[in-house]
Amino acid sequence: MKIVKLTPEQFDNFSSNHPLHTYYQTSAYGNLMSQEGFDPHYYGFINDQNILIGASLVLVQKLFLGYKYAYAPRGYLIDYDNKDLIIDVTNKMKRFLAKNSIIFLKIDPPVVNNKRDKDGNILKSPYTNDLIPFLTKIGYDYFGDNKFFGTLKPRWNAILKVTGSSQTLFDNFDHSVKNKIRKAESRGIEILQGNHNDIEIFYKFVAKKHYRKLNYYKKFAECFGNNFELYFAKLNTEAYLNNIKLIYEKELQKNEEINKNIQEAGLKNKISNKLTNSKITSDKVLAVYKKELETASNLFAKNPQGIIISATAVIIEKYGVELVIEGQNPTYKLYYPTFLAKWYIIEKYSKLGAVYFDLNAITGYFENNNKFKGLNEMKLGFNAEVTEYIGEFDLVINRTIYLIHKKAKLGKKALKKSHNETK
Repeated sequence: MKIVKLTPEQFDNFSSNHPLHTYYQTSAYGNLMSQEGFDPHYYGFINDQNILIGASLVLVQKLFLGYKYAYAPRGYLIDYDNKDLIIDVTNKMKRFLAKNSIIFLKIDPPVVNNKRDKDGNILKSPYTNDLIPFLTKIGYDYFGDNKFFGTLKPRWNAILKVTGSSQTLFDNFDHSVKNKIRKAESRGIEILQGNHNDIEIFYKFVAKKHYRKLNYYKKFAECFGNNFELYFAKLNTEAYLNNIKLIYEKELQKNEEINKNIQEAGLKNKISNKLTNSKITSDKVLAVYKKELETASNLFAKNPQGIIISATAVIIEKYGVELVIEGQNPTYKLYYPTFLAKWYIIEKYSKLGAVYFDLNAITGYFENNNKFKGLNEMKLGFNAEVTEYIGEFDLVINRTIYLIHKKAKLGKKALKKSHNETK
């Protein structure tokens, strides 16, 4: 086997048809990261019959004293079941990169280690590979069994299969997720698809969620074109006011009916605890709806054209959709706009033949004291599977300089910032 340089077009043609294809292994991502201080290279792995059997985008960045590091985002595009091929690629890459003052190469292949249920229990599956110890044995330093967000790309993702009818998909959501979607609809939330001219509006909702700047997302849109989509949740204040009026009036009618029943029962001296409790509950609900009616009236008076309250960015892939990042105005978080946005996108693309919707990162810690428990429950509540990848590995080329680099923590935070896409 030998390593050859590919043109971006040659690389994309191979990548698009590979089983481990991801948008991180595209020339579009290479172009995006070139704006972030990385030099993209496209390598192919040719066998003795001159057939392309693997490829990789490798991003190179300068560190210090002329030394550099390399990163193959989401790993080489090869057959990881072929151990001889892995050894050959590893040895060839190690010699090839050593000539260019690169001290280590980082990979994080999207090879599944386990699939789990929402409680973290391993599901019966064929994902019992020995790749982690094998890569360690042949010279890769393993980051470890990371359960949170310590790696450049997520090790734990929530991935939903979107095959089947819309009704079936919705029925399989957790009760709490279905209720939040229904509440968003009942409060007049509408989902609108934006375009690349709306990047600045979108950025206002995600600016505080990530260190990425506005220009990064502008470049993202430029590089990925129509495959980068924006969705906005709009609070239709007129619809909200009308809907909450109906909800309030319905509860008011119910409350009056309970009062009537209590009066009738009082005449017979037969007021039950059940009737009393229903009155107390209805009074509380009515007070909440009355306050919400006042809120809706004020919002409509001040914003008759409606208010954009959340934004979501996704990448459209060959077989599915990947969530890039989302954000919302915290003032309106209890209207659950991001829940409705995800459902809108899921329903839309399931009808267009998508196979999966990747909701991005979760944690691999499932105990009640997990501070990210809400994040896990929200994403897994869409009936997504817990997909645990094998994780992150460093192929060390110059051990001495590598250890100096790690000990001094030179560029450690920069490495994470440069690539981390955990949202």
